[in-house]
Amino acid sequence: MIEFTEEELAELRAEAKEQGVSIKRLAHDILTEDVVRRRQKQRFVEGAAKYARETIADFEERFPAGLR
Repeated sequence: MIEFTEEELAELRAEAKEQGVSIKRLAHDILTEDVVRRRQKQRFVEGAAKYARETIADFEERFPAGLR
């Protein structure tokens, strides 16, 4: 169970009302979207880091420190 302050709960109720959904649905959607977004970001960062590791030698060869 997740506990909220009265102020937080009021904000959730207002947001749920604006979206025309229950608080339970709103909380579910927010949590799910956040997890998906975080996982996508992590995969992107991991892919970018892998690409950088794979290409750094070629970059350093083509652009020596004095020419960067």
